[in-house]
Amino acid sequence: MSLLLEGFSDNPMTSRADFQRAAEALVAPLLPHLEAGGAAIDLGEGAAKFDMRAASLEGVARPFWGLVPYALGGGAFGHWQTFRDALAEGTDPEHPRYWGPVGDIDQRSVEMAAIGFLLAALPSEGWEPLEPRVKSNLAIWLADIQKRVLAANNWQFFTVLVQEGLRRVGRGDLVDEAVQRRNLGQLSSWYRADGWYGDGGSGAIDHYGGFAMHFYGLLYAWLKGNETDKFSELFRARARHFAEPFAHWFAENGEAMIEGRSLTYRFATAGFWGMLALSGERPLSVGQIKGLWARQLRLWRKRPIFRPDGVLSRGYAYPNLAVCEEYNSPTSPYWALKAFMPLAMPEESDFWQAEEEPLDAPRKVYPMPGCDTLVQRTGGHAIAHFAAPIHQWLQIDKYNKFAYSTLSGFDVGALQYANMNHFGDNILAFSFDGGANWQMRQENLSVSLEGETLSVRWRSGLQEVETTITITDDGRFTREHSFVLDRPAILVETGFAVNQWYQEAERLDNESEVTLVLKGENAVSAISALDDLPRAKVDSSRTNSNMLSPRTRIPGLRLELAAGAHVVKHAFRLARTDG
Repeated sequence: MSLLLEGFSDNPMTSRADFQRAAEALVAPLLPHLEAGGAAIDLGEGAAKFDMRAASLEGVARPFWGLVPYALGGGAFGHWQTFRDALAEGTDPEHPRYWGPVGDIDQRSVEMAAIGFLLAALPSEGWEPLEPRVKSNLAIWLADIQKRVLAANNWQFFTVLVQEGLRRVGRGDLVDEAVQRRNLGQLSSWYRADGWYGDGGSGAIDHYGGFAMHFYGLLYAWLKGNETDKFSELFRARARHFAEPFAHWFAENGEAMIEGRSLTYRFATAGFWGMLALSGERPLSVGQIKGLWARQLRLWRKRPIFRPDGVLSRGYAYPNLAVCEEYNSPTSPYWALKAFMPLAMPEESDFWQAEEEPLDAPRKVYPMPGCDTLVQRTGGHAIAHFAAPIHQWLQIDKYNKFAYSTLSGFDVGALQYANMNHFGDNILAFSFDGGANWQMRQENLSVSLEGETLSVRWRSGLQEVETTITITDDGRFTREHSFVLDRPAILVETGFAVNQWYQEAERLDNESEVTLVLKGENAVSAISALDDLPRAKVDSSRTNSNMLSPRTRIPGLRLELAAGAHVVKHAFRLARTDG
């Protein structure tokens, strides 16, 4: 049994034809399921929080993110009728496979965006061959999104893309111009600074900045063509500002910063670079843009991310439902196809003619006040010291760690096994009842970024803490925590996880040192005391909770403190095992 995919996993991914073949290979395993189930496609592997018909809609619509640019670039796809049949079934209120009308805060609105893109960019396949009744059903079903409440985040773009699709196919009579102006104004208001958007009113920082907010903004501008408006120009300008700092979120080997929600979309993190290329914007050299895009895609070739039948699994570097969101259905991972926008460009384009280039002289330390983050680069990988807003309604571990990395995956459920003295990475945890219950960072109260130092005032459930993070050297930094306890407490602070999937991690520290050093398959991770408080070492083994490896170990130190004022300071190091 193989969890690799022929045509993708064995693909050199260097030429345009290679990437076309990769897109073909990704869609092919879905076709038997689509032919069998039509609009009610079911991959037979569980569910998400929304209804199963909405999950089926995902399976029909998400492939369009890759198939449309593939066809625009001359790719010959022989199964368009299968998708058209599914669209006809799913939008016919009298058909037993009808997807149902879109409601408020409804997953259907997410997938409508891909269909809007199909109509706007490729009406020759998505609209013109349809029977008149099917066209009417599809247009009316899509237009209903304008009457619904959508989540106050990147979802506001979905209505905009549907409207652009309706205009392109001659159904502008269904478009509510006031709704579009309102949505575009709302979306533009979520811009923070220096190229960074927050994903909605929460101001959350994650890959939705690249593969959603900027992706859709550039797509809107591209669809407008020469008919520019103030929003298309604004979205282009902001994407140009975003490119340089966002490039520092990618390692030399192509790995993206492992942070935030929806990472089961995997190489969708290359989507910004692909959309930037297609838009014609060149804030970096075309070779650098191509390199950032291609290296991220190639990274996934040898990872076991497929089911035995070739369908993309849920997880990240390996199949793992524990790291997924409650809205990830079996068909959700096909958002990854948003990476393939460059296939719409011809072979003779500057993008496909360019040689891939590395990032030009990346900064070793890059303060990013626009996203409350301090990025540190060393040995070809990147660390993001993180103080951006924390999502309370998602897995909190994806936003509340003190640091994220392109080398070391983060753990979810950081406190799940605290009773066993096993803790997740990059946290400071408090227990006020002898270890029965634990709490960690829940909310940031204030953030200050000055030079190579990031300060954040935060609180857990009961405790307020002032943390100062200072970069000291290549791969090294310190974290100092100041707080006042009103009762005795146990504290545990941890560093980065190291992988031990097939080879056991080694301890490199001496018993006499107040230091714990672990060497794993991917990295060396260390934590050391920088004050005189007594400590115990905490060597945490974790299973099926990490983004990169199903087996990891994490170095930590434990303190028992009396009530009163305290300052706790640790030094950390993260380096490649081969570095």
